[in-house]
Amino acid sequence: MTQNIIDVHTHYLPPKYVAALKKHIPGNPDGWPTPSWSAAKTLHFNHEHHIAYSLLSLSSPHINFGDRSETLDLVRDANDFGADLHKKHPDELGYLASLPLPYADASVQEINHALNNGAQGFTVPTNSRGIYFGSPIMDSVYAKLNAEHAVVALHPNQPAQLPMNVNIDMPTPLMGFFIDTTMTFMNLLRYHFFDKYPDIKLIIPHAGAFMGILADRDALYTKENYQADMYAAMRHVYFDTAGAVFPRQLPMLLTLADENHIMYGSDIPYTGSLAAGQLLQVIENGGKPAGDKRVAQIESAARYRSFLARHPKTAKFNTLMDMELNMMQGAAILDDDLRTKILTANARQLFNL
Repeated sequence: MTQNIIDVHTHYLPPKYVAALKKHIPGNPDGWPTPSWSAAKTLHFNHEHHIAYSLLSLSSPHINFGDRSETLDLVRDANDFGADLHKKHPDELGYLASLPLPYADASVQEINHALNNGAQGFTVPTNSRGIYFGSPIMDSVYAKLNAEHAVVALHPNQPAQLPMNVNIDMPTPLMGFFIDTTMTFMNLLRYHFFDKYPDIKLIIPHAGAFMGILADRDALYTKENYQADMYAAMRHVYFDTAGAVFPRQLPMLLTLADENHIMYGSDIPYTGSLAAGQLLQVIENGGKPAGDKRVAQIESAARYRSFLARHPKTAKFNTLMDMELNMMQGAAILDDDLRTKILTANARQLFNL
């Protein structure tokens, strides 16, 4: 078991934020249930899985529901709530402050407030009210973040426009989040964000969304039309591993990203504790004897596929076994050095922990 893991992608839900979600969004935001959360639950997950430190941030749909004064109030409340958690648990919990985007002047003021209250970086949505991160309307915010050499974690929101009459029942996190993250990265290339603001340390979530598979398709276009080097940008930014990044996504990303720029993320509580723990074990055990033992166990259990298939309540375990087997086999690319970088060393260096 790896010790002293750093989790850079984990969420908190201040009571005032939860109340705003209930007020403004009937049902489940993004088609995904809003989970219950407490600091005690995060700390329990951390202790159970040898996570030394978690950086808390807000998730989608963030805090702008269309009213400026409410947005400013929700941001300040969330940031002060995070600062209080950090003060109570300074060795275990930190926080990434939110900004009232796209209100530029107010966001610059909030950067100052947050940095004076222990924030270790910032989280920004891919888009806020349809205005995408990287768009020039918020240049003063980027300039301030750059001057502070800030760590900025991008988090997807629902795309500003959705196609009609297709996948209407699919929760946004399953595909829409990846679309919005990828579009935002292309937006950053279009506006030369990385050239103008090289000292912002930007974290792209969920192992880069679709960027790994699209890089070779789009690099020539961005070079000719944006005069931007997509490959250089992907080695410049940071990534987290929130979600099921094996067997394919993380190995593909490693062909393009700097391995010193990849960090662990659990995505709890939006990813349940059981699933998050299993995903962490894949990273911890991939390429190790414990991983080989688990593969052997799954292959042995697969002998009972025909029995499982005959019983509706257990048939799903065939799919779950295939998923875990594929993830474990994909994680075999990890060696001890890379595993330590992803789980601990890279985040410690980025956040000076």
